[in-house]
Order: sequence, then structure tokens, then C-alpha cells
Amino acid sequence: MTMSFLALLISLLLDQALRHLETMRGPRWFYAYYESLGFFAQSPSFWRAGTGVLVIVLVPTVATLFVGHLLDHIWNALGFVFSVLLLLLTLGPRDLHTQVGEYIEAIQSGDEQKAGILAREILGTEPPADAAARSEAVTHAVLAESNDHLFGIFFWFALLGPAGAVLFRSVDFLRRAPAAEARSDEFVGAVNRLYGLLAWIPAHLAALGYALAGSFEDVISDIKVFYANCSAKFFQVNNDVLVCAGLGALRASAEEPGTGRLRSALLLVRRTVIIWLVIYFFITLIGWAW
Repeated sequence: MTMSFLALLISLLLDQALRHLETMRGPRWFYAYYESLGFFAQSPSFWRAGTGVLVIVLVPTVATLFVGHLLDHIWNALGFVFSVLLLLLTLGPRDLHTQVGEYIEAIQSGDEQKAGILAREILGTEPPADAAARSEAVTHAVLAESNDHLFGIFFWFALLGPAGAVLFRSVDFLRRAPAAEARSDEFVGAVNRLYGLLAWIPAHLAALGYALAGSFEDVISDIKVFYANCSAKFFQVNNDVLVCAGLGALRASAEEPGTGRLRSALLLVRRTVIIWLVIYFFITLIGWAW
């Protein structure tokens, strides 16, 4: 566990220092691999589509597990370096703070065209035309996407090592994959269910982190109201929970929608990362002492 924490810390530091290498961790490799097994995506059978999803995500996961064990057996230092590299490659793929920082700069400089392009990249869809609504949508994306960019990767890496990080990123890439050919509803449903299951625990840990980093009482109150009125299945509400918790945590700042609240959301995510790193560090110390 000690090595796991060190790998996590070093990868975060390298992520900040090697921003120019972000393009190396894009989804191109996964999409090329996915297209070779694209016949699974067209299956109308519930069981075949579900099996296809598992095959697609487990092949790189098992390969990572095998290589990691092999390198550990040869020399522990090799396994450690492999862990750092795999974690570094599975973060992001784009740095959310950098993207949003560029968006805020575009807003402040009055470059609406660039702001719209950046908002589209962050949201993954067409942003609202109204500037305030667009910034609020980006704020929601920051609070929700932090789980895909950071917390989900952290959790599964801490639990399963590099294979866990590859598993989570593979499922995330798969649900975002452009459909070269029509994908069956069964396949899409299987992908979303698996993603929802893998994202559920880290999303709720991140929501708890938002509460610890912001207004704790507001977060707990809002989450209770959310679940009291929620009719969706538990694995379908991860993003909604994160947005609900994040907005509750920010309520004490009393900021109106706009770049101010967007900056506060970024700081909230950063504080949450620090909080969970400290907690993980103490868990590591306890495990080492035990």
C-alpha cells in the first residue's frame, strides 16, 4: 500500500510537470482496439452484448495485471515504475483545471468564439448560448467530470493497482467511443451499467470529500433531498450526486453562476483531492504499522 500511495503522488506531480505529453493518453489506442471487436456492439442479444462489453474491457485489464506481476517478479522497482506510468497515462485524458482555466481566460478576454469551443470540449456536447448558463453548465461538468478524470482512477488504482486504473479508463473510453456503426441498445445499456457500477463508490467518496472541503451541512441536506426525490437506479445517478454535493458545498460562498463560482468549483475539487490524499496517506501509515 505504501508503494501505491507513492505511485499515486508521483504520478500527480508528473501530471503537472508533463502537461505537453497529454496527447499520449488520448483514447486513440483504445478506439483502434475497440473497432477490432466492434461486432459485439451490434448484438441485439442482452447476454452477448454484456459479454462483449466484459471482453473488451477485461483484455487490456488482464494484460496490465500480467505485465505488472511479471515486472514485480523481475524487480520491484520495475513494477513501481510501471505503476506510475500506467497511472499517469490513465489520468485525464485532458487536465480539467487547464481546460477550465483556458475557458475562464477566454471569457475574461471577451473571446466568445474560443469560449464556446472550449465549453464544447469540456461538456462533450453543444453548450448553452447564454453566457451565464454556459458557465453554469461548465461548473456542473467540473463537479461531475472530476470523478472520471481523477477520483475514479484513484479509487480503482488504490484497490487493484494499475489494472484497476486501466479497467476504469477502458470502461469510460468505451462509453464515450464514437459509433462508427450503429450500436445496439443492449450494448449501450451494458456499458452504462458497468460504468455506473464502477463509478458509484468513487463518486460518493468524492461527494463526501466535497462536504469535507466545503459546506458539510448543506451537502448532507441536499443529498438527503436528492435521494428522497430520486427514482433512477443507483448506478444512474453518479453525476447528479456529484453536482448536487458540489453545489451544496459551494453554497456558503453565495456566488452567482459565472466564472467566480466556476473558479470556486475548481478549488473545491483541488481541496477534495488533497483531503483524500491525506486520508490515504494515514491509511497507508496504519497499514504499514500494522
